[in-house]
Amino acid sequence: MAVPQLSRLLAKIRKIVTFFHRSTTAAHVLKTKQELLQLPNHKLIQDISTRWNSSYNMIERYLEQHTAVFSAITEKTLKKNVIVILSENDVRLAENVITVLKPLKTVTTLMCTESSPSASMVLPMKMTILKSMALSDDDSPAVRDVKTAIRNDLQ
Repeated sequence: MAVPQLSRLLAKIRKIVTFFHRSTTAAHVLKTKQELLQLPNHKLIQDISTRWNSSYNMIERYLEQHTAVFSAITEKTLKKNVIVILSENDVRLAENVITVLKPLKTVTTLMCTESSPSASMVLPMKMTILKSMALSDDDSPAVRDVKTAIRNDLQ
């Protein structure tokens, strides 16, 4: 999560989430937009800096509610209070990061359900993650940086 582009993206999403958590008016407008767009009535998730999976959950929920959030932010009653709006490049990066981090989320969930994980369980999962972090020609520079950081940490 210490990759500069990802850190900036997380900071922007945190500001948006904080805005909707602190303002009852904004929360109400978001709920109205969710109903109008037939999206699930889910609150945005605030991450915890010491838990990487909470950042994953925050990005994932933001992407689920992106259209409602954008619609709410552009609402006349809220427009003057909003600090930041994610660009299309930010949204694309968020989608790519979620795709890259999905295997880690799955492995983390599996490992947490085990009371005493053995090497015969851990090593294949590690290899699966390393394979999923192989660089591709289609990867953006930010995704390459995230994959490289994960590979280096695991190796």
